[in-house]
Amino acid sequence: MIKRRFLTISAVVVITALLVMLAPLLIVVSLLASVFPNFRTAPHSLAFIYWFVICEWIGLARFVWVYTLYRNKPVFLQRLRDIQFWWAQALFDLGKWVFELKIEVRGNDALKGRCAILLSRHTSMADTVLPLLYFGKARVESLRYVLKQELQYFPCLDIGGNLLPNVFVDRSGADSATAVAAVSELVATAGDEESVLIYPEGTRFTQAKHDALGEKRPQLREQLERWPSLLPLRLGGVSAMLANNPGKDLVFLAHVGFEGSANVHDLLGGGWLRQRVILQFWRIPYADIPKGDATEFLFSEWDKMQGVVNELKAELELI
Repeated sequence: MIKRRFLTISAVVVITALLVMLAPLLIVVSLLASVFPNFRTAPHSLAFIYWFVICEWIGLARFVWVYTLYRNKPVFLQRLRDIQFWWAQALFDLGKWVFELKIEVRGNDALKGRCAILLSRHTSMADTVLPLLYFGKARVESLRYVLKQELQYFPCLDIGGNLLPNVFVDRSGADSATAVAAVSELVATAGDEESVLIYPEGTRFTQAKHDALGEKRPQLREQLERWPSLLPLRLGGVSAMLANNPGKDLVFLAHVGFEGSANVHDLLGGGWLRQRVILQFWRIPYADIPKGDATEFLFSEWDKMQGVVNELKAELELI
């Protein structure tokens, strides 16, 4: 952990120095590149990268400040959550402004009521902050995350994510028993004012991944045909959550509008530019969640996820 943080923070120092020294050149190059379709939002993306680095430094400074002053006080976790909310809000607000995003939220009734286990569709870098900003913050509560371990290469996510109760998992499956146990404990120990988030697909959806999965794992082809806009559920983590659920409802989040922004190349090509993004929430009360094997129930809700995505895509004329 110490070695990783030394390397990642050093990398941020180097990147910051390069961005400062090369700023005039980068601005000119991004403007020139924007005349080509594949780089039409290069200036927007450059502005976002600068802001991301600024947020990293502010976030790191705030974490050091809070750790130094509050680590032995009852307000410590709340101060960390304040930084988490600020970091996510700052990045998303600039992204909305720079890329002229329009966000619509539907199913607001699902945002009311008690804390929940939240299952979200995953298509973009941006949708990692959607649940926190539109579910967690609206309710002024903590949101525990199940995250891929690679995100620890971003210093703020690494330090904040490990100080707060979250789980970083190895998606390779090399130690799946440990990952499932960690996810089980994460949900089992969640308090009344804490929700828990998981992306049950396990990775961002792209059509290329969807198609490749059918070639790599023929046994999943039926599911892939059943869910053309989704990846099959990775049942290990979700089943562990339901088996150890301390009494929380389930909330599902479907969204469309970010399909063209799964990576930096998509971002440069205008994947976020002037996108209309629609979020649709729905809630399943705890009493209606099957006890025991919930595979059939989860598949049924994933069918609903596909149906909602189809409806929203049709509205945005994406299909």
